[in-house]
Amino acid sequence: MEWTPEEYKRQLMHPKAEAQFKNDIEAMRSCDACVLVLPCGRSAHTEAGWFAGAGKKVLVYIPAKQEPELMYRLFDGVCTSLPELIAGLIL
Repeated sequence: MEWTPEEYKRQLMHPKAEAQFKNDIEAMRSCDACVLVLPCGRSAHTEAGWFAGAGKKVLVYIPAKQEPELMYRLFDGVCTSLPELIAGLIL
């Protein structure tokens, strides 16, 4: 998108954006946990923060070399393999 910051701000209030946000937040509320699969974007990081703030489990899955991020310590775990991720979700 080539919106200006002001246009972007206005579009967040558009009825289609509001409806999609409602769908997304309801889906998040119905989940028990969040898996942040790297690499990912801003929305996924925002959602992971919401999960953590809601007291829900958040695991970071790093299947390949990534830029280090110290703040992932805020979450419940960092997993580097699928067996480790599955074990973390079961516990």
